[in-house]
Amino acid sequence: MRFYNSMAKYYLGVDFGTKTLGLATSHGMIATSYGVYQFPDHNFLNAAQYLATLIANEKVSDLVIGYPKNMNNTIGPRAMMVDDFIALLKPMLSPVIVIHLVDERLTTRQAHQIMLEANLSRQKRKSKKDSLAAQLILETFLQQK
Repeated sequence: MRFYNSMAKYYLGVDFGTKTLGLATSHGMIATSYGVYQFPDHNFLNAAQYLATLIANEKVSDLVIGYPKNMNNTIGPRAMMVDDFIALLKPMLSPVIVIHLVDERLTTRQAHQIMLEANLSRQKRKSKKDSLAAQLILETFLQQK
């Protein structure tokens, strides 16, 4: 007989973009692609509402978001956009949800390289790059904890 551990961690990794959320999940060992959510360009309220609903429905305990620092480790406009998104999202979440930021420099490029090596067509690479980037962000977090 198996018992459900209500204290188990369930992670949701996010690659945040201006019109997509790349998503990946993990119970603590291996990150798995969850897909991509598309929203109207820069409609971050729509994206935040979707994410808050997903987190509640899936009983996510930890949110892991890619933080796009500049190559010189400074905070630029893309990282500030993530900060603004988190400020919008946080009031929609249960206070027990933990948000982690992970340096995501080069994850999209790494995702492209993986898909090129896998011989995926240009169309498949385009549709899968965001969820693969989220998976890489989440795997980076899991390896660091």
